[in-house]
Amino acid sequence: MLGALPVAAEFCSRLRIRELVDTVCPVRDVAELTHGQVIEALVANRLTAPSPLVHVRDWARAWAVGEAFGVDPELLNDDRIGRALDAITPHLNHLAGSVGLTAIETMWRGCIGI
Repeated sequence: MLGALPVAAEFCSRLRIRELVDTVCPVRDVAELTHGQVIEALVANRLTAPSPLVHVRDWARAWAVGEAFGVDPELLNDDRIGRALDAITPHLNHLAGSVGLTAIETMWRGCIGI
């Protein structure tokens, strides 16, 4: 199912969620997903069909998460999501401020036609 995933993907892209999370919380080179990819998928889950973390992988299988976000649904298990959430927790204030600033800048550019 595609549903609103393209809208959620565009929303995450404009807010630079993946980029901001990956800058603050990098992962080792051997990781199959970055924390930013996981958080984007989790944001999309919350926006489209919120489910417990243990069911996010099932949601990702049923929805077109691979196509919309370039994330293999099989990698979105609750352990991987938990590691991403643990990684961003100490940086929540910084990330919230950065995403907020990006939202304001994006809105401002749209208002003045840049």
